[in-house]
Amino acid sequence: MPVASQVKGEPLDPRSLGLPPLWLLVAWFALLLSVWPVVQQASFRSRAIPKYDLLASADFYRQHRYAEAVEAARRYLQLQPNSAEALTNLGISYAALGKWDDAIDATRHALLIKPSDQLEWNNLRFILARKLALHPTPESYQNSALEAYTAGRFLECVEQAKKALALYPKYTKAFNLLSVCYLNLGMYDDAIQKAREALRIEPEFHLAANNLHLAEQVKARGTPSATLSSTTPTADGLVNLSLAKYRTGDKQGCIDDAHAALRINPGLAIAWNNIAACSNDLGQPDQAIAAATEALRLQPDFQLARNNLSIATALKARQENAGRAK
Repeated sequence: MPVASQVKGEPLDPRSLGLPPLWLLVAWFALLLSVWPVVQQASFRSRAIPKYDLLASADFYRQHRYAEAVEAARRYLQLQPNSAEALTNLGISYAALGKWDDAIDATRHALLIKPSDQLEWNNLRFILARKLALHPTPESYQNSALEAYTAGRFLECVEQAKKALALYPKYTKAFNLLSVCYLNLGMYDDAIQKAREALRIEPEFHLAANNLHLAEQVKARGTPSATLSSTTPTADGLVNLSLAKYRTGDKQGCIDDAHAALRINPGLAIAWNNIAACSNDLGQPDQAIAAATEALRLQPDFQLARNNLSIATALKARQENAGRAK
């Protein structure tokens, strides 16, 4: 009945207000208390899903659950597409699954966001090396060469590009990459030669044509042995160029540039040592002995020169013994 009709002093009956019994209220309250933590957790997780998936991808990777790590990283990237950390997780997880191209793409995307991240460069180098070891192709060697070139490791770039050409001798992109590496090393004649080779195979290769034009211009301003930073060759620059040619297998070029450095500064023991090392490789022990001896005269504690002198002496003895045996 309505409250207004209650008899004065008569206890109020809750049912007269349309309220449920007290026991039912208590039961509802207990139920609410039991489910509230679950509701809270679900609400928190819904708000924290991006961060949750990022952390989960790293955890899955550490647990060797690589497919799940990939999925978690991809979910996070749908909401945060420029997360370098998620792209890193994605790249290494793809690599662990042997999906090398996907791993390379993800890691390169991360490097676009954080180009100075040394860890990311190391990851890319590792992934490329693993793919190369398992699936050596001209393209994989070329990718490795490109990574080395981007990082400024021009000698390594040359080595990888040459391996690409060993598998595919008409690979114009590898010839062009060799051209720009040689240009950066100051080896202008080699740069011109490789650019011309790329254009011989692919006459419409405009990038190679540009590199050929640049190499010819730089060479015309200086000499084939000058460095990119200067049109006037210096003794130190020529010694560095000599060493670069040694590492790329151009032993005679190494000797020529070392002699050019010595014409500027005859007291460079390192130049004499370069001549000794290359002469040994070319089977010329007399020249090696003379050059190593001069290096040691200038720098008595020069261990590399001492080693080259020992190698040259042994080489000469073997040649003399072989001559007597005939």
